[in-house]
Amino acid sequence: MNVLIYGANWYNRGDESAIRAMIDEFRNLYPDSSMRIHVNNGELCDFNYDDIKQVRNFSYPYGRNKLKLLPYYLSLYSKGRMNLMNKNERNNFRDFIEAVNWSDMAVYAPGGPMLGDYYDVKFLLDQLLLIRHMKKPYVFFAPSMGPFTKNKRKIKKILTGASLICLREEVSKGFLESLHIKNEATVTLDSAFQHRIDMQENQQLLEQDISLKNFLDSHERIIGITITDLKWHKNYCRENLSDTITAAFDPFIDKLIREGFGIIFIPQLFGRANDSGYMSGFARENCYVLPEKYDCYFQQYLISRLYAIVGMRYHSNIFSAKMGTPFLSVSYEQKMLGFMKKSGLEEYCIDIRKLSFEKLEELFTKLQADYPVYKKALAEKIPRFREQSYETTQLVSEVIQKMGL
Repeated sequence: MNVLIYGANWYNRGDESAIRAMIDEFRNLYPDSSMRIHVNNGELCDFNYDDIKQVRNFSYPYGRNKLKLLPYYLSLYSKGRMNLMNKNERNNFRDFIEAVNWSDMAVYAPGGPMLGDYYDVKFLLDQLLLIRHMKKPYVFFAPSMGPFTKNKRKIKKILTGASLICLREEVSKGFLESLHIKNEATVTLDSAFQHRIDMQENQQLLEQDISLKNFLDSHERIIGITITDLKWHKNYCRENLSDTITAAFDPFIDKLIREGFGIIFIPQLFGRANDSGYMSGFARENCYVLPEKYDCYFQQYLISRLYAIVGMRYHSNIFSAKMGTPFLSVSYEQKMLGFMKKSGLEEYCIDIRKLSFEKLEELFTKLQADYPVYKKALAEKIPRFREQSYETTQLVSEVIQKMGL
């Protein structure tokens, strides 16, 4: 069976964790399957699967010259029989067409709401429509999506043609239902939950890092922190939230250090992206910035050893829930709020619009007061988290059986 994973994002430990968990669990079920992966945002690096070929990405011809759209759409509507793309995109388009023809089914990768208004990725819509027009079965592997106020006609056509739609939270399902399509979505859970990491292997990695091991051993309680300035985010890039974020976290970190906590900053970006430099700006005495080289599975192991997490990045909180470590989340998209609501943890979530030192202090005090109860509640939820996440893999497997692959 040939499987094309498409619409994936990379260079983010969260996306890495969801994609790798999907691949690892899928291969447990179908060890003889072949895979290729299409990535939206550049060349793969630090990819753990030498046998999975990357498919090139072709892009939408942005600009004022609308004549550029004519050869672009003629190429799409011909399903690749004509390749009139400009010379920079011609080989990329050919590679994508060849991969779709090669595949028996296509799987839309787990990740953020690339399908919808937040990012408005036009070439992704066209690629999805192309897969549909080429009559390849396709499924959605528990991403977030929506809201939908633009490109409704295209999006409805894409979603109506899917063999399966799984979403990772109810907020996305609400956006989908607003389109009034016949296909019903199933809400499962983030893909990262379904795969058990190798604790022993990651313990051995830790033993080899003397600096990190010494930091862990020298602090009785350590808080993991992820921070982002949101300047990269389409909805917040025009706002000066960076000052608000700094004004909230700087005194909060000082307070934690005065109370005897160690701080580990856990960068979520790698490769062509980087947030370790930004987080390093918050570091002072009794702080440690985790090296970028450590992958999503090691980060999960590390988080399992920490007292708590305070996370602006979605998957640092998912890792915490998966590993049973209490956490506070700062929500800037539906994916985080949706997970917190579904998990009954909304009281430990701060809306980005309400972020302040006082709010961080208030909720962290609550976390400390609730700590034994919170930790026990997470331990009880973990099996259900894994079960709900793995349901996506099971439902995809049912689609495969129906197709006779």
